[in-house]
Amino acid sequence: PAEIREICLRTMAALVSLVGLNDSKRIDAALLLDTYCALQKSSMEDLIESIPATCAAVVHLLRNMESQKCSTTTAALARVASQASLMLQQVGYRSMPEVTKQDVLQQERVIRATLQWRLRGATVPTWLQLICKRMDVISCGNWSGVIEWVIASSSASAMTLVLHQRAYADMAPQQMANGLLGVFLVTAGLVPLQSMKPADVVLGEWEALYAKSQGQGCIPTCTLHPSMTPRFLCLLEMASGCRLDLLQNDMLATMSAMLEIVRKATEASPGQQSGTRIQI
Repeated sequence: PAEIREICLRTMAALVSLVGLNDSKRIDAALLLDTYCALQKSSMEDLIESIPATCAAVVHLLRNMESQKCSTTTAALARVASQASLMLQQVGYRSMPEVTKQDVLQQERVIRATLQWRLRGATVPTWLQLICKRMDVISCGNWSGVIEWVIASSSASAMTLVLHQRAYADMAPQQMANGLLGVFLVTAGLVPLQSMKPADVVLGEWEALYAKSQGQGCIPTCTLHPSMTPRFLCLLEMASGCRLDLLQNDMLATMSAMLEIVRKATEASPGQQSGTRIQI
């Protein structure tokens, strides 16, 4: 449920800060939690009951992968997790009355066993870095400056998207990365928006989706000569390892998710002026 995931994300954000990890590790924590929840076989009730300890275990695992030296004790993580347990109880869910150090360590063992020790899954930012690095190499650095901007811009949006979109529910990390890459290549003027349109989507609806999801009043103009577009799309396929139709569908799913985030943000801020860009 969305309200439980929100509690988990807030809890893990506090835990990431507590153990001194970089704020970007919130993405890693969210992905690790989503992966574990997708693979575990316990009932929904049991999963919810143990989720506070799971959040603490996820962050503790990430901390240990960074360095075994950490001044924050497992007991301190358990205390923060206990606050999450209380929040779950307040919204009507069954949860353990108190999370202990032993609960956190037990959940670490469960997570490692469930994921078969594969704890370093590729995240959206790592996929973005990989694909863009391939593009830069294949193109012999012809668009290095623009590609660097695409990496920075899409990575900034990746955190918002990941924290609002549960991994593997609608999109896997690579699909999110593909979609974000398509969006920002269009924004940067390297790819015409029309060339990234899925075959079954009406052009007017496609342009409207881009404009609304990106807070843009107009469609970006592609700076490359039209004769270069097929070559660049071929480059994109080679770098991503995906066919163009799959990249187009990933961009559709990504913009749809981004539009939903914009709508929720607008509803939460009724005074937001029409046409004002909301940072995604």
